[in-house]
Amino acid sequence: MYKHSFFYSEQRRTKEENKAFILSTDKPLQYTYGLGYRHPTTDHKPITKEEALKIIDEHSLLDIDEYEDYVHLNAYSDNDMW
Repeated sequence: MYKHSFFYSEQRRTKEENKAFILSTDKPLQYTYGLGYRHPTTDHKPITKEEALKIIDEHSLLDIDEYEDYVHLNAYSDNDMW
């Protein structure tokens, strides 16, 4: 299973690796902006590959987790990290 974490260096991958993974997967993509326990307004929203590639380009605080049935991109703001 694919995993990228902006926080844990042993799980950190480059933007190019993340983009290549997104382009190669056939699983549905979902997106959350913010911390899940804070009930963000964008939570597990279905997205396209084009939207995912744009998110990868625009957000440096990003986690990508592959699950059995889908791939989840979770971006954070600087305020989330306080």
